[in-house]
Amino acid sequence: MQRRNLDAYLGLIVSTWTLSVILIYAKYGLTQTSLYSNDQDVHLGILNQYLPQEGIIFRLEEIISRRYLVTLPVYYLSKIGLNGILLFKFQQLVYLILIYRFGRRFLERNSVRVQWWHLVFFCGPIIIFMSTLALRDLAIGFFTLLLVLEPNPATKLCGFVGTLLLRPHLAVALLVGYLVSRIYGYIRPKFYFVAIFFFTIAIYWFGTISYFLGSSIQTGTPIRNPINVFTQYKFTRMAANMLGIQFLTLDESVVDASTLTLLLSRIIFIDTWLIPALFLVFLVQQSKHFTHLRVQIYFAFIFFYGLTSQTPWNSSRQNIPFLISMGLLAVVGIESRRQTTTLDFVS
Repeated sequence: MQRRNLDAYLGLIVSTWTLSVILIYAKYGLTQTSLYSNDQDVHLGILNQYLPQEGIIFRLEEIISRRYLVTLPVYYLSKIGLNGILLFKFQQLVYLILIYRFGRRFLERNSVRVQWWHLVFFCGPIIIFMSTLALRDLAIGFFTLLLVLEPNPATKLCGFVGTLLLRPHLAVALLVGYLVSRIYGYIRPKFYFVAIFFFTIAIYWFGTISYFLGSSIQTGTPIRNPINVFTQYKFTRMAANMLGIQFLTLDESVVDASTLTLLLSRIIFIDTWLIPALFLVFLVQQSKHFTHLRVQIYFAFIFFYGLTSQTPWNSSRQNIPFLISMGLLAVVGIESRRQTTTLDFVS
């Protein structure tokens, strides 16, 4: 019965996706690529201009910048007459289903009897919404899930390569988070909170420097010093970013919708703030199980924020890879706490 209910949820996701894609096209028509993010126009340009004119060039720089991992499958399928934008959206739906399957597998592997409300934490409203757009975020989220939560080394390598090819600085952030989590294995429990504080400052600072280091490697320009690193605004933006309300710290040149509209949208996209809030609760509780994974994701996020803090651009969709892994670990934390409470009550 439980499995049928979960599969019914997946059927509901597919039905919602189909209806949403139809409504988006009915309302916006050919301008639908301007909805939410201009990255959809970027993908359309790669599909209709760059690839037909320049051809496929297998250099690492081209593979990354032209997002071959998501654009080439669409390019080849479009050759038989299928609509490119619809193919991009369908591709994101496929990655959503893969996230659903692998997320369930992770929970079941950790003795969690999956229930429908668990799905809000890794296949919730923001994930479903992103599947209706011609972006790459769910592909990145899936490969990040493989890298962080799958136990098989070959699968982890696949996740790392996929993440690297679609968002290189995220792959670097996850690597930094992993190294920090290894260091945490040598820290005594009584120093756990102190270490979190000082590592947060250090990793954030390292991220700001890495932004200009990466820019120098990519473009050959001289390395610049980070701008306004230790200011109240930057740390406020960090906290807002973690809780999915970063739009409160950005100006009108970055955010199109009104603040009221965005705040009301958080009622629908509850996962954007509920997941990180619960994740932080379990992080500071220092539970014995999965502490290293929570530490890895947290400091990967802090490093990633350090990078983005040197730009005016930041949105919830950039956090999706973190939200999926945070959400799954939050579910494990919730169920572990419930089992512990039940055992204590019985005893």
